[in-house]
Amino acid sequence: MQSFRVSTSAPTPQDTNKVLAISRIMVAWQPVGICMGVYDMCVRYTQERQQFGRPLAAFQLTQERLARMGASVQAMFLLALRLSQLSEKGMMSHSQASLVKAWITAQARQVCATGREMLGGNGVVSDYLVAKAFCDLEAIHTYEGTYDVNALVAGRDITGISAFRAR
Repeated sequence: MQSFRVSTSAPTPQDTNKVLAISRIMVAWQPVGICMGVYDMCVRYTQERQQFGRPLAAFQLTQERLARMGASVQAMFLLALRLSQLSEKGMMSHSQASLVKAWITAQARQVCATGREMLGGNGVVSDYLVAKAFCDLEAIHTYEGTYDVNALVAGRDITGISAFRAR
């Protein structure tokens, strides 16, 4: 039997950064799934809901919003996928994980806000789950670092200058 040693040394900032980077991958994927659900709900709702004798899906504004939401969801998916691929190859940086988490959660808020608007008054009731998704995204947008903190981590990598420390 192999014996295991328990480290008594304190975690280093590098250890913390590794954990944050990995958890940010998971946090980046959560809004992707949520937005896929919101998008699907909006497509079905607009096809079924009649207004002025036509389904909402027949109106130009509705189609434009659905196209914009679909493009955002696809971009979010592809960015999360690429981040996961880089991680699996050991090529992902902490700043990449931060930037992807920040961008995806910001996009997800837009997708859910658009979905909520498309459903009108039904966008704030529990029957269609869009309002719940919107609230869930607020938490995801904040944990594992707010958008601003994650953007500053990426900015530090881009400029080589930390905005976290005063001169």
